[in-house]
Amino acid sequence: MTTITILNDKSGTHKGFEVSGHSDYSRSGRDIVCAAVSVLTTNTINSIETFTEDFISYESDEESAFIKLILEDESSHDAQLLINSMILGLSTLAKAYPKYVRLIIEEV
Repeated sequence: MTTITILNDKSGTHKGFEVSGHSDYSRSGRDIVCAAVSVLTTNTINSIETFTEDFISYESDEESAFIKLILEDESSHDAQLLINSMILGLSTLAKAYPKYVRLIIEEV
């Protein structure tokens, strides 16, 4: 199962997210669920880097299916919007494939 944890502060502002685990929906190279999670999360990282001036740190490990993004300092409205858009896509995916994707909101 792929677990996506959205990291929020006490006010509900997104501070980042973490993705871990393979969905195991299908074999490697044919796993549409894993591919969808990867596209949504990677596009969000790339969009924040390209379209905002926010400082981020991120790490990833393709083999273990791990991605983590942290928004440094105060994040912009645009970065928050991009993460909200990612959450919308991931929520839809988690509802369609509940055995393979879990979305958690965690206060940090």
